[in-house]
Amino acid sequence: MIVYTIRRTLQSLLVLAIIIVITFTLPYFQPNGIDSPAYAALGVRANPVTVHIWAVQHGLAAPYLTRLWQYTDALVFHLNLGHSFKQGLSVNQIIALYVPRTLWLALTALLLTTLIAIPLGIFQSSRRNTAVDYGATGSAFILYAMPSFLLCILMIDAFGFHLLHLPVEPPTGVEPWAIFTDPKGFILPVASLTLLGVAGLSRFMRGTMLEVSVQDYVRTAKAKGCSPSRVLWRHSFRNALGPIVVILGLSIPALFGGALIIEDVFNYAGLGIQTVNAALEFDVPTVMGITLLVAIFTLLGNYLADIALALLNPRIRFQGME
Repeated sequence: MIVYTIRRTLQSLLVLAIIIVITFTLPYFQPNGIDSPAYAALGVRANPVTVHIWAVQHGLAAPYLTRLWQYTDALVFHLNLGHSFKQGLSVNQIIALYVPRTLWLALTALLLTTLIAIPLGIFQSSRRNTAVDYGATGSAFILYAMPSFLLCILMIDAFGFHLLHLPVEPPTGVEPWAIFTDPKGFILPVASLTLLGVAGLSRFMRGTMLEVSVQDYVRTAKAKGCSPSRVLWRHSFRNALGPIVVILGLSIPALFGGALIIEDVFNYAGLGIQTVNAALEFDVPTVMGITLLVAIFTLLGNYLADIALALLNPRIRFQGME
């Protein structure tokens, strides 16, 4: 297990290094190249002379490899994601303000998604080809195919104006943990993000359980006279849990992507709105910092999922060492 963990750690660090290089290089492909922040900051005062002076003052005129080394050194050894020229703040300060709000929103939705989707998928697999299974499958297909912004609008219209009259947006200017101290305003955003996750995860859980249920060891357990509940939880569910762990780890970027749209629709000041505003204002350092942060969360989720899968199934780590 130790060798497998070290190997996965080194692989993750290599992928992180590639992500850093790609993230740093992308601004060079903008319309004005690496000088785009200068044009955005100078506005109407931008001309070749002022842009060059601004670029020299802020280190944009240095060669590519020099800037790459400076960026990597600041990031790895000082955890410095850069400085926002548009907002006059460090990217670390901006992220520290907005990330906790999105993080609590995404984690709450992930917890609810897991608690709903896994039992629902198991129940569907045990009631295969019944009216309940068909109804849940049809609902999941509709939610899975529905754009997130449309679901949010329907939720606002149904539960904000006609049925329960819930708040259509969370309170503004609140602390990140307001989702627990004042949860009423977060019901619709969390419910929307949860429904989007339940649709896909429940279908995957159902399919995995059905696939496991026809394996030889399940049929052998049934032939030995094991009770249906023991076959379900001891043999089927335990072996179907591995792929679900991987899916949960890989769902982190989907949660952040869904949160971006949901925050915009519900006017919630989180990382999603900040990303949109930074992109519209050509705030390149902020976009780079947020992109790198989401990539790190994705890599971390994948890494933890692999470690958890190796703990659940020892064959994984032995095969990975071959």
